[in-house]
Amino acid sequence: MFNIDVATESPLLKNKADSFVRNKLIKTAPKPKIEDHRFPTLLADKEQLIVLFNALLLNAVFHDPKNVKRIFDNKAYRHECALAVRVIFGKSHSLMGIAITSVLAHEFADALAGDFDLYMEKLPNPFAVLPQVALGKNINLLHALLAQSAAMAPADNLLLAYIQGDLEKAAKVASSMSSDNDAVNQLKQHVEKKVREAVEFNDLLEQFRNM
Repeated sequence: MFNIDVATESPLLKNKADSFVRNKLIKTAPKPKIEDHRFPTLLADKEQLIVLFNALLLNAVFHDPKNVKRIFDNKAYRHECALAVRVIFGKSHSLMGIAITSVLAHEFADALAGDFDLYMEKLPNPFAVLPQVALGKNINLLHALLAQSAAMAPADNLLLAYIQGDLEKAAKVASSMSSDNDAVNQLKQHVEKKVREAVEFNDLLEQFRNM
């Protein structure tokens, strides 16, 4: 898969695959119940190869396996991630020195935003080398971009703050920026909406406390 020998080139990918087995995104065949024998983990069916391919590709951008599983299961969250992907890739031909194919990057984002069946079709792969392989186990694509945040555009800072769950920082960045990029504006509007919802929820809780 991805033309990589995980045993020699990236054991990290094997560990990531195991994490998707543990969170039940990947279905496996039952192992024989024989003591003192070790059996390899086998996929439940051939479609699971597609699920694993897509999970590892999404994991190149979204580091937490729980969030990758959520992309498969939650359409609203998947749409948010599609907006994030559009901003990440933009018009770049490389990210952190990793070459990307701009056409496939757009197709990747379009697939996430649309009705693409993540369980039955392989996502377009925009990466010349998977970031997990190129960057190693101690850093991922988003963290690598964050490390250069001082030199980043406001849109990139907005994206990273949002994906990392720092809604307060994302709101602060959104309030002070403007852009003619549709993807960036959609993300900005989404963050502003989330902030309004959070404020309204806090106000409601305060009303209950005062009753």
